[in-house]
Amino acid sequence: MALDKRFFETAQKRLASRRAANKQTEDSRRMEIHGRIPKYCELEIRLADTMTDIVAAVAAKAPDSDVRVREAVSSNLEIQREMERLLVENGYPANYLAPIFTCEKCRDTGTVDGKWCECFNRLLNVAAAEDLNSHSPLRLSSFEAFRLDLYPTAVDPEFGETPRSIMMKNYDECRRFANDFNGKGYGLFMMGNTGLGKTHLSLAVANELIRKGFCVIYGSVPELLRRLDKEQFKNAEGDTMELVTGCELLILDDLGAENNTDRYTALLYEMINARQSRSLPMIINTNLEMAQIKARYQDRLWSRLFSMRVLIFRGDDNRLKING
Repeated sequence: MALDKRFFETAQKRLASRRAANKQTEDSRRMEIHGRIPKYCELEIRLADTMTDIVAAVAAKAPDSDVRVREAVSSNLEIQREMERLLVENGYPANYLAPIFTCEKCRDTGTVDGKWCECFNRLLNVAAAEDLNSHSPLRLSSFEAFRLDLYPTAVDPEFGETPRSIMMKNYDECRRFANDFNGKGYGLFMMGNTGLGKTHLSLAVANELIRKGFCVIYGSVPELLRRLDKEQFKNAEGDTMELVTGCELLILDDLGAENNTDRYTALLYEMINARQSRSLPMIINTNLEMAQIKARYQDRLWSRLFSMRVLIFRGDDNRLKING
């Protein structure tokens, strides 16, 4: 992926911060043990002496070097076992003072066998996603701020239940989606008029997942398609398509507000199809009704939209109630 140098610098700084935080935890644990178990300090000194003995025996190249090395190694292992027993006897795990790594694969170096580790690529993608999201309202909504009391309690004859009960189900579905999210699986397709909470609940999901460490990208469909169009057909810098088809959750807001051109439709299909073929979830919002969607988009696109879990939003424009 051709990513901006800034993202590499951000990823490397975060990797360094991760190492520093783990080292601080290690040092804090060691100080704790030294304070509570003085004998452990004595064993550490003896352990260091055995390492010196091993090095000296190897360097001496004397006739009895092999015997001395074996004896020193045996003593070293016995001291390590005694140290572990001492920790366990005092209520600590045997590996309490082992080195701490956030990523065991690369041991927080960022590389494995000369290649970037998955953890470093994730840090890169998160940095790029944050840049892409920098002008979005990602942090403006939460589940706690969602107001079900704004939805009518009169029965909607089309659905046979009240808008409030419908929206309670949608709210519960979004919370379940956020709680169970693991980066794979189904997506949500939200349909309904303006001001019914589609964007709010989408962003509430996003905030929960960002807090858990998932890579989330949010964008209005018109803005994303303009950016993709410039990159793919007008030689603008960037690789937004790889970002939006590779992040753990993509939120597409305001589907149907984009220019209805063959090029935009092709880009939209490429985005959605690429994610669904890899079982990567999306949340897509639209103000269009089902008939409008089928009239606007080709079968191969709208069939993918309706293969997602569809949530119908009902009620009156809440923004008028709040601002009125």
